[in-house]
Amino acid sequence: MNNSLPARTLEVKNLSVKIHTSHNIIQAVNDVSFNLQEGKTLAIVGESGSGKSILCKSILRLLPKSAVVAKESRILFNGYDDLSLLSQKEFNKIRGRNIAMIFQDPMSSLNPVMKVGKQIAESLLHHMGMNRKQAQKKVIGLMKSMGIAMPEQRFFQYPHQLSGGICQRVAIAIALACNPKLLIADEPTTALDVTVQAEILDLLAFRQSQKRMSMILITHDLGVAIGRADEIAVMYAGKIVEQAPAEELFSNIRMPYTRALMASIPRLDNPPHTTLACIDGQPPNLARPAKGCCFAPRCSRAQDKCIKEEPLLRPGIKKDHVFACWYPIGEAS
Repeated sequence: MNNSLPARTLEVKNLSVKIHTSHNIIQAVNDVSFNLQEGKTLAIVGESGSGKSILCKSILRLLPKSAVVAKESRILFNGYDDLSLLSQKEFNKIRGRNIAMIFQDPMSSLNPVMKVGKQIAESLLHHMGMNRKQAQKKVIGLMKSMGIAMPEQRFFQYPHQLSGGICQRVAIAIALACNPKLLIADEPTTALDVTVQAEILDLLAFRQSQKRMSMILITHDLGVAIGRADEIAVMYAGKIVEQAPAEELFSNIRMPYTRALMASIPRLDNPPHTTLACIDGQPPNLARPAKGCCFAPRCSRAQDKCIKEEPLLRPGIKKDHVFACWYPIGEAS
């Protein structure tokens, strides 16, 4: 481990992940690179199956046994040259302590036969060396800071006795118990109503500002990323197809897929019963990737070149705004 801390909390280089099934090999993540600064939020946006969750589970070594990470892939974190070089014992000291994750569905990620207070306390006992009395006191205070009413009572309840919103707050409390340097939030507001969604996202933003924590926010909804992220990476078919600072991306979308995601966001000013916009066609088969642009079969701007040649990420007028498109929005097609 290096003695001097880098400016970047996380740097991912050339990450590729293949998943072997009984019938074929799926290229779930394909040569993805990005970095994340301390205290900043990167939103990773894309449809289901675009590779967002597999990408982030790769960081935490939570992939299925059938998954294979490419040898050239590197993950640098908080002074560690490459997390993949650490033994499982060494990595277990980081996971949950320095890097934590909020999973999509709290009802499936929480243990149904263990009281929620004990689930939150586990990492404090394991990583922080607290005794049970110290851990219980810390957990009750943490639950209170999560906006959970009557924490002394909730501490001894099971997940099925709590609402979806409270279970989500418990899941967040588990992830934040040891004050991690990096939080990965995988669809943290899935299946919650709009009001609770806003409360959860506000809670994460408040905790982030308190602790200078870096965060990766995974979502299929660009609307969730608006005002919540410093930078946005749009994924499609296991690749990043557009990435830029949030304000730049929303004011100057270049990739047709990003525009299609933006158009699918429901608008409050639409009249009742307005038909929601959707992206025509089906996501690509990752077991049989197309030769050219992976989005070409669904893209209204596609031409022959898009079908024959794969576009690589390239900068536009601004160097920090990259996109993979032969005929980007704003240029003649």
